[in-house]
Amino acid sequence: MFEASEDASYDARLESQRDRDYVDNIQLTAEEIAAYKKRRQPPIVVNRIKRKVDFLKGYEQAQRVQPRVLPRTPAHEQDAEGCEQALRYVSDSQRFDHKRSRVWDNLLVEGMAGYRVAIKQNRKGEVDVVVDVVPWDRMFFDPHSSAPDFSDAGYLGVVKWMDYDEAVAQYPDGVEALESTLASVSNSDTFDDKPKYSLWADKKRKRVRICQIWVKKHDEWQFAEFTKGGILKAAKSPYVSDAGESDCELIFGSAYVNRENDRYGLVREMIGPQDEINKRRSKALHLLNTNQVVAEEGAVRDVEKARREMARPDGWVTISPGYTDKVKIETRLDLATGHLQMLQEAKNEIDLMAGNIGLQGGHTQSKDAASGKAIMASQQSAMMEVAPLMDALRDMDLRVFRAVWNRIRQFWREQKWVRVTDDEKNIKWVGLNVDPMQVQMLAMNNPEAAQKVAGSVANLAEMDCDIIIDDAPDGITSQMEQFQALVSLKQFDANGEIPMKALIAAMPNLHNKEQVMAQMEAGKQPEDPQQAMLQQTQIQMEMQNAQFKIQEQAAKAEKTAAEAQKVKVETALLPQKMMADIYAPIHAQQTQTDDNERQRQHEAGMSERQRQHEDYSGERDRAAQFEQSERDKEFARENSARDQEHDARMAQQQAQMRQPAR
Repeated sequence: MFEASEDASYDARLESQRDRDYVDNIQLTAEEIAAYKKRRQPPIVVNRIKRKVDFLKGYEQAQRVQPRVLPRTPAHEQDAEGCEQALRYVSDSQRFDHKRSRVWDNLLVEGMAGYRVAIKQNRKGEVDVVVDVVPWDRMFFDPHSSAPDFSDAGYLGVVKWMDYDEAVAQYPDGVEALESTLASVSNSDTFDDKPKYSLWADKKRKRVRICQIWVKKHDEWQFAEFTKGGILKAAKSPYVSDAGESDCELIFGSAYVNRENDRYGLVREMIGPQDEINKRRSKALHLLNTNQVVAEEGAVRDVEKARREMARPDGWVTISPGYTDKVKIETRLDLATGHLQMLQEAKNEIDLMAGNIGLQGGHTQSKDAASGKAIMASQQSAMMEVAPLMDALRDMDLRVFRAVWNRIRQFWREQKWVRVTDDEKNIKWVGLNVDPMQVQMLAMNNPEAAQKVAGSVANLAEMDCDIIIDDAPDGITSQMEQFQALVSLKQFDANGEIPMKALIAAMPNLHNKEQVMAQMEAGKQPEDPQQAMLQQTQIQMEMQNAQFKIQEQAAKAEKTAAEAQKVKVETALLPQKMMADIYAPIHAQQTQTDDNERQRQHEAGMSERQRQHEDYSGERDRAAQFEQSERDKEFARENSARDQEHDARMAQQQAQMRQPAR
């Protein structure tokens, strides 16, 4: 089977090797280089293919995928998250993103590539799921298969090279077959070791070529490992699918398939324009660097010497007398211009393949792409040309993740803990094949550790779920337009009807969006009741201060009026004041006694009020002073009343004193 596949795909493999050489800047054969040198024509290579391939490889890196798990029954709804984290654990540990890029590179150039999803026991005795890349030059398959995903292939296989000692250690029962292989010869050099030899073995380094083939018979997969000398190992497939059917560990895919069942990639159609670019560029440069000379016979003595001198930029040519106007030197600018024009046509042709040059940034400053929206729309429409290739890659992703899940269900029997977040401050774990009672006991005995458990799956083998692909959104342009529209509306949102969280949720491709929104929510601290009470007290104090100022102004006005009235009364009672001076000492003594008593009571009251208001602010002190001022005014009014009463008594006494004199 292997030799039949090798013979049938020999020509296709040679063309695939040529396609890879063009990407690697090996675009001229030894015969072409010799011909260029003979014509003194520069062997120029302008590698437009590599630019295109590198651009598409960068596009793939921006379209990385993640597996998602959806439960098939309500009973497994809570366990789906744990299964999804198990898939992502294998994807991260096996560096699937990097291996996916290698497969994408083979699809673009050679047109086919594959994966190997198997198991391996690690040093701890645990079973690990392994995802390996099968390069295009290590694949062989049923030559009658015409499906791009090899679903109709009767057999699939891989080729690997091993040191003889390593092969003997791995296949102790196949020593005789390995020894007989050292002299075997292959029809093709595609599968050979590096450096390449058309042999099944490298006698100098004692390395042998071993093939592993997977054959499907009666809906059951079987495998065998063999070399030229015989079979080394054979058995039924140890793997089963989620439906319990026999499964193959090899997953192959291709970009395009022609009518001869040959696989090829995107580079195949770029070979013609690339050859034209190289040849026309070299030819135009050759025409610009050479001259044509038309002269009459005898114009120069040595024609070959004159030819060499005319080709030099500082050449010296001696023309015979009388022949100066008989020599014409011409440069074929017309032919060079024609080649340059056709060169531009070839460049445009190769640039328009699989996304035009505007997608790569060549025309981002043109009038047709004046805005970011126009650029993104142009990019999205241009990438429709590689949509079939991306669909083939995503189909391989889905098949790989399903195979990984099948290996997990079948071989992960022991308890396993998987980290589900990269946040160092909030590490979470999911337990696989963990008894729920164990999780409950952990929550009772160690609540702090239990908070780090995001979930658990009791039995992976009993999980029934579907695997889908969560890749980069194809509608990134429409999402960006929606986000920009929300931002524009927010600028006119005077009432705050569009919350900031809505803008964050609508922002496309924001890393750790959930964490950002959670931190925004945590930043909203509840209002402190004590702080609110202090603010209310401050407002009341300000209102009281305003009232105190009004009362103080009114008191000042009243005091001024009272003083004016007092002056008027004293002026009217001036005659009686002379008589009052006689009784003044007596009255003063009585008044002083009364005043002392009132002062004592007043000071006692002031002391009590001072004690009650000692914690108040300065504004309240002013209020107390205002009250004291009121009391002083009252005291003054009482004194004034007593003075008036005293004056009245004095007047009465004087009147009585005057009566006897009569």
